[in-house]
Amino acid sequence: MTESVALPGGPTLAYREWGRPDGAVVLLLHGLTSSGADWRHFAPLVGERFRVVAPDLRGHGESSWPGEYSLELMRNDVVRLLDALGFYGVIPFGHSAGALVAFLLAATRPDLVRALVLEEMPTPDPADPPLEVPRRPGRGQTYDWRAASEIQRWRNSPPSGWWPMTERISCPTLIVGGTNSHLRQDRLAELARRIPNARYVSMNGGHDLHARRPGEFDTVIEPFLTPWAR
Repeated sequence: MTESVALPGGPTLAYREWGRPDGAVVLLLHGLTSSGADWRHFAPLVGERFRVVAPDLRGHGESSWPGEYSLELMRNDVVRLLDALGFYGVIPFGHSAGALVAFLLAATRPDLVRALVLEEMPTPDPADPPLEVPRRPGRGQTYDWRAASEIQRWRNSPPSGWWPMTERISCPTLIVGGTNSHLRQDRLAELARRIPNARYVSMNGGHDLHARRPGEFDTVIEPFLTPWAR
């Protein structure tokens, strides 16, 4: 079941919940062009130990499509969502572009974050070859093409300040990559080296590990999450 909350000074975000109402909160942030429903096979597994919340980011799914997009605005939406739901000390768990939002949240609002999981996060290196930037909507899309354009532009030319932000993430961090992913796994390992309390693990699979192999993926991240389980 999808619920929604109108954020003060921001859009309306739709979100889904699974798991234990009394559990520590795991915040699942989906990738570009997807939605919170992308976690539907994996979230119930984590929900056996945690309270799991998966919002649709702005411009995606059932959330508002305000026409203005950036990773910073998505981070701000997440901060307002946590405040609206009364959550503090959450575990952001991001996939792909959602991992970029989770990374930014941990680097700029460490007071809200207990631990961090980054699945297949694009590192802040220019995409090679450059990614195609959408210039018009496609038929039947469940996301705003302008959100995709903004994130693809970011991927092609990441701001210079993102690598230094690794030093500002102090919480325990797990970075997960897929052996068959299109992302460079050596750069994900470098990301883990630069974050003070991080480690990198890989598993067989491609870019969407949580969706394609939810059970196996859960066994990979379970030892990391166990200290916060109730």
